[in-house]
Amino acid sequence: MGKLFSLQALLTALVFSVMLFVLSACAAPAAGQPGLPGNPGSPGISGAQGPQGEPGLPGLPGNPGPAGAPGLQGPAGPDGSDAVAPEGNIAVSKSRVTMSEAFSVSGSGFQPNEPVVIQLRIDSSLSPIIGGGRGSQVTANGAGAFEVSFDFVSEKAAIIGRAGGPSTVFAQGGSGSKASAPITIVSSSSPTGNASASLAATPAEAGGTSIVYGAGFAPGGMVSIIAVGAADGVDKILAGGEVNASGAFQIDVKVALDAGLYTLTAKGSSNSEATAPLLVADK
Repeated sequence: MGKLFSLQALLTALVFSVMLFVLSACAAPAAGQPGLPGNPGSPGISGAQGPQGEPGLPGLPGNPGPAGAPGLQGPAGPDGSDAVAPEGNIAVSKSRVTMSEAFSVSGSGFQPNEPVVIQLRIDSSLSPIIGGGRGSQVTANGAGAFEVSFDFVSEKAAIIGRAGGPSTVFAQGGSGSKASAPITIVSSSSPTGNASASLAATPAEAGGTSIVYGAGFAPGGMVSIIAVGAADGVDKILAGGEVNASGAFQIDVKVALDAGLYTLTAKGSSNSEATAPLLVADK
């Protein structure tokens, strides 16, 4: 009986051990620590070359380089032609004329021996040559001065019909000199000038200034100051100006004359005329 109990106990212990072994085998094992990373694999084969990309934007310009050494001076150019005299001026003997009335035009400051055409500017589209000529009516002398007389302005009916009122006497030289003076075209002649006009001039040095003043001229008219025979026997216009409402004037005249004694004549636009001596002294 004792042996039977021992055998049963042995069998029971054996079966229990087998069950524990089976349960242990079926249970999930505990997670272990992560392993070390493996070695990198060999590089793959290079792929085919892709298409060319678009060109990039241009870069910013670089800083300018240092200036180079100056080049050699070029040869001198040819001499230029003489400039047109800027002091050209003209004076008309009368400030008011009819188209059939005689008058004269004097000028100075033109180029020596320059041919001059004198026109009456009536409007923007009509400028007849005074006296009915076709070319220059006068040539400036060696001092660039001239004086020319006309028996009439124009005899053409078409021109006379459009003329009237304030106009311009325009003188243009063949070398480019230009000058102008006002004139008024009227339907009837102006009265004759005052015979009692007088003139005086202060002495001056050569190249200096003389004060020339006069009285007894037509109020509001123009006056020309002329040195008689001063340019190799030819009259020389020195200046021009306007007569005031009292018939008097005062003009500062630059004396472009050699030392000596001269006769000055003041010619008014209404035929008034007066003379006076002018003494020019050495500097």
